Amino acid sequence: MSRRPRRLRVGAVVAALAAVALAACSSSSQGSSGPSLTTVRVGIGPFLDNQTLPLAQQLGFAAEQGIRFDFKTLPSNDAIYRAIQTGQLDVGAGTVRGLVPLARTAPTLRNYIIRDQFLGFFLVGRTKDHPPAYADLVAKGSTPDAAKAEVLRSWVGKTFDIVGEQNFAPIAAGLQAAGIDPKSVKVNDFADDAKAAAAFQSGEGDYYTGSLPIQSALLLDHPKDYVNVGGYEVLGPAGLAYDTWTTSQGWLDKNPRLALKVLAVVLKTSRYINGNLDSAAPKLTDLVNSASSGSLPVDQVKLLATQFSDFLTPQQLTSKVFAPSSPYYWLNEVKLDIRQSSPAPPAGYDPAAVANAETWFQKLRADTALLAWVNGPLN
Repeated sequence: MSRRPRRLRVGAVVAALAAVALAACSSSSQGSSGPSLTTVRVGIGPFLDNQTLPLAQQLGFAAEQGIRFDFKTLPSNDAIYRAIQTGQLDVGAGTVRGLVPLARTAPTLRNYIIRDQFLGFFLVGRTKDHPPAYADLVAKGSTPDAAKAEVLRSWVGKTFDIVGEQNFAPIAAGLQAAGIDPKSVKVNDFADDAKAAAAFQSGEGDYYTGSLPIQSALLLDHPKDYVNVGGYEVLGPAGLAYDTWTTSQGWLDKNPRLALKVLAVVLKTSRYINGNLDSAAPKLTDLVNSASSGSLPVDQVKLLATQFSDFLTPQQLTSKVFAPSSPYYWLNEVKLDIRQSSPAPPAGYDPAAVANAETWFQKLRADTALLAWVNGPLN
């Protein structure tokens, strides 16, 4: 996905931009912004799913827990990781996948909150071609496994308009997991996503995946012409992508109670988004447009917040993300990431230590009062 091109590494240009942007980061994690508010310095990017903590501050959830967030918008996850590593930020937007290739160079970084599941890696087909679509098949009575198999088999012999370097690996992994040779599909490989999307819209190929704004615009603006045929439900671990709040082990060690409160604020905000989308969407629209200098309409933000991001509640974390028997168990993503990572993590790499969100979630569940606040009234 070109929203975060697998979000593994960035080049020297971004590093240079980061150096400029980070000069503005100066607040202290324990500095008080008032008689009872503790400041937490947070790095965010110009994406919708990065706006949960800004929304939490706007709603007053952060203040209820004695917290004030000081936000810095940076150009990439890599820039955020650098700022956390150097102590210029306390917490920042990241991904489960993003820390795997940094295991040697940034061993103290931790993904301590899994905040949402990114659902944006999916294949778009043309309605007139009548491609099997996972959601339609399940709605008509197919089991999830049968629907998945039917969709994957339907790709054999078809052509995908994509930037191959960015987007073919998860397609190939999904096919391989189903016993289908990835060479049985064809790829129209484009130099950039705009060319791939333009070719697909002009009638070339059978499927497209790439830029989240383009995908969402196709489905929102042309619902009769294009269909989401399937994503993580079909691709399995290759399609899983969990977004996180990242910090350092040093910050966690120094601020265990504060860290737990930040987690509580994140989860209460997820409940608010899921239960009050009509109220949340205009606020999220203002926040993401401000962060990105964009002009997304509220309807598109609603689509992004429902079809392309799943803001995770305590119930979803319990039954889905942290349930070993679930096909969406977070460790399934990490195992695949470790196999695909370049550079590879060192021998003895412990993903549960680096992505320690499950441990912190269990600490929250053990805190009866704080969990009651998370699950309490949203007003």
